[in-house]
Amino acid sequence: MIRQFARKLPAVLAAAMLLAGACAHAEDKPVRWRASGSFPAKHSTSVAMQTFKSEVARLSNNTIRVDLFPDNVLGGALEQVDQLRTNQIQMAWGSLGFFDKLVPSFAAAVLPFAANSAQQAACEMDGPLTDYLASRASEKGILLLGMAQLGARHVTNNRRPIKTVEDMKGLKIRTLPGEAWLLTFRALGANPTPIDINELYQALQQGVVDGQENPYDNMLVRRFGEVQKYLSNTGHFFDWSGYMVNKEAFDSLSPAQQAAVKEAVAIAVKQQREISAKENATARDALVKAGMQYDEISPAELSKFREATQSVYQAVRVSLGDEVMDVAEAAIKRCQ
Repeated sequence: MIRQFARKLPAVLAAAMLLAGACAHAEDKPVRWRASGSFPAKHSTSVAMQTFKSEVARLSNNTIRVDLFPDNVLGGALEQVDQLRTNQIQMAWGSLGFFDKLVPSFAAAVLPFAANSAQQAACEMDGPLTDYLASRASEKGILLLGMAQLGARHVTNNRRPIKTVEDMKGLKIRTLPGEAWLLTFRALGANPTPIDINELYQALQQGVVDGQENPYDNMLVRRFGEVQKYLSNTGHFFDWSGYMVNKEAFDSLSPAQQAAVKEAVAIAVKQQREISAKENATARDALVKAGMQYDEISPAELSKFREATQSVYQAVRVSLGDEVMDVAEAAIKRCQ
């Protein structure tokens, strides 16, 4: 009988562990989070947050409920940064260019012409660079739990086709307020003008700025083709959106709930990247079909764009310090 019990012991222990886990979830304190994003509900980052919402409920035995507020419902992108920092919202998803005033190291995540493809960009980001950025964010009370791929950013405008670097000169282009954005467009001879995304459509419509820059899918979902004429494949940045959680809110969860949040974010990130890749592959054609004029920039001319912005790397290094730029440039070199 002892031998029979010994043979059954692993199964008994496994069952006991499962029961203990279930009891731990049953005893977890129910929480309700508010999660805010600057992207529309149909954007891949917001669709993935719907997945996060359902997955974190499932994985936490319904002890974590999340209310989603996409498309700047709770305020502009910069307002959401402060709301997340002060725990007015417990989670946010948004472009890192809005968060680098709070976490300056985020500026090293988006550097001009650092990647030529989604695969190369993922190689650069997934590893030591994200680990480093997460450690800096944690110091500011923010946990960076996942990175959504937004895709390559391209310039549109209403004044003229962009075919050469010279065509950029003098254009008033709406950008994010991040340091890399301002430095890059100044290096290209343009006039970068930060405007919150929820005000951009009207600013383009009224001619407050000549143009803007975004991934193709974001242009499409925000209907910028209705108020912009010329589109080119500048691909000057490969952009990222962070899935971020207030550290105080996360630390108040039980270990089982914390594990549920991390796993749910991982599931959401995988889905988002798959959706983003598909949508960015078709969105440009949809913009052209809707009436935009697309002008292809040749590889030789794009190399001139790249050369014109090399000074940005040194300027960001001076601003942020050697440590973060060493990590970022090592990631770029490793993935070339």
